Amino acid sequence: MDLGVLSLAVALGVFFAYLVDRLGYPPLLGFLAAGFIAGSVLRLSVPDILLQMLIALVAFEAGRQLGSGSLSPAAFFAVILEAAFVAGLSISVFRLMGFSLREALIVAVMLLSSSSLLVLKFTEGLPPEARNVAISLTTLEDTVLFIALSLLVGKATFETLPVQLVMVTGIGALSLGVFTWASRYIVGKEYAIPFALAAAFSLVYVVQYFNVASPYLGAFLAGFAFSRTDTYGVHNREAAALSNLIFYAYMFAIGASLPTHQINPWLIVIGLFLALVAMLIRGVAVFFGSLFMLGNPRTSARIAVSTAHISELSISVPVIAYSHGFVESPEFVLALSTVPIMSLVLAPIVWRRHDVIEDYVARRVRELRTTVAYEKLYKVVTHAFITAVKLVVILVVLAVAFAYLGWLSLVAVALSSVFLVRYSRQIYKDLLIALRELEGARYASAAVLLATFSLAIYVVLVLVGAYVEAHIYVVSAIVTVLAFLIYEIYSELHKERARRFNSSTTNL
Repeated sequence: MDLGVLSLAVALGVFFAYLVDRLGYPPLLGFLAAGFIAGSVLRLSVPDILLQMLIALVAFEAGRQLGSGSLSPAAFFAVILEAAFVAGLSISVFRLMGFSLREALIVAVMLLSSSSLLVLKFTEGLPPEARNVAISLTTLEDTVLFIALSLLVGKATFETLPVQLVMVTGIGALSLGVFTWASRYIVGKEYAIPFALAAAFSLVYVVQYFNVASPYLGAFLAGFAFSRTDTYGVHNREAAALSNLIFYAYMFAIGASLPTHQINPWLIVIGLFLALVAMLIRGVAVFFGSLFMLGNPRTSARIAVSTAHISELSISVPVIAYSHGFVESPEFVLALSTVPIMSLVLAPIVWRRHDVIEDYVARRVRELRTTVAYEKLYKVVTHAFITAVKLVVILVVLAVAFAYLGWLSLVAVALSSVFLVRYSRQIYKDLLIALRELEGARYASAAVLLATFSLAIYVVLVLVGAYVEAHIYVVSAIVTVLAFLIYEIYSELHKERARRFNSSTTNL
């Protein structure tokens, strides 16, 4: 890499960023254009290890931004619905257009995130609640983008997805514990940021070693844990100062890494068409996701129009897919790389007509009645996943004990059974409190807990099959322990029912 050429390219990036910013678009596009020119005209090449390091740093920064912000619980469920709609619509539409399943999946991952800069600009006139949902939505979209990309690169399948999600949750909880312990020693120190980055790359190695997802997810988890444990926000402010530098260097490297030896003018036309289709898919998905959460079609339509574009970070998706061998056609990669840029150019044009779109939608879509308490439901879902992780750890230990310790494993069973029974009862009571406003809260709580146990037993059986000789009595022991816990839940429900019956009889 020639230093003079690099200096010239960086100067071009600053100049292009200034021009793009004056036009009202994200300045990151200026550095992307400079990187593209440096790679295609100046023949500047970016070492693969440098590109991988920059992507890991961007993942760390995305996790840090997620952890340092206050998120709307409604947006948490809206982004889940939106991701489901985006994935379903994208795969269906692009498969009908002749794309292979792998190519359709790559496009679906690209469409998962919108540009935060444009969302902040477009939502200035929204009511506070709706604007909070829109901003939280675009922040969570970056999270979903990195998780989906990590699982895709990690070659996740339908069978292994529950295992990978639970293991990622466990690694995230472990990283949070490490940062919580270390924060007392690094708070206010000059080496706090280097420590956080070192921990991020350590988690990159951990995730890569266990092969549960792409290594980038380890850096993302480290960024999230770092921001969560920085109670006073001292080091978050220091990290924020490096944020723009990381993103600019990242976009420059992505631009220089684009395959340019097969440039064809028709690729621009294809990119424009794909951008229009992608914006339509995102608009429809965000609209229905917001409508189910907020109930107001006009507000949901405005949120949908404000996020009907693709994040500049999504440009890295086809590049990473190309570098990992998921896509072999450089023309396809280059065409996909133009889609986010085209959508960012078209988004302000569409936004100017948002009043017409809102009026049209408000006349044809009825207002939905929403009665879900999102804060409580959010606690229920997160509690269930954390519970599944704890159960998996305990049951894997029991499985290993049964496989290798013989009769001595009965001691481990006796000690863990008491803890599991108490823990399951406490979880059930917590769920009852969280869902008490719902009709049939007892049965809803039992259903959530049973689903959590089912997830735990599935993950344990997969892990046991991979690392432990799968004796029939190991599986039997795990099933017996979970059956006993289910019986405890049933007895708790039965006691509750008997108490209510006795109280009603006494009143009569």
